[in-house]
Amino acid sequence: MSTVSDALAALKNVVLMQERIQVLQREIERVAGDVSGLNDYCVALDKRVVRIETMIEMSARGTGRRRIEE
Repeated sequence: MSTVSDALAALKNVVLMQERIQVLQREIERVAGDVSGLNDYCVALDKRVVRIETMIEMSARGTGRRRIEE
């Protein structure tokens, strides 16, 4: 009888582990989606920063002339 109960306990543990693994897989997929969204956001932000830097550089070149007040 002890062998049967041990086998049933082992099967129960296997089923519980499989369920936990499935929960972890869903969580990993959710996190992967979040990371993908963050990556897209970072790329868009990088493009905006490059545009701002370009505008600053272009305006700095234009102010190279001396003004009358100086």
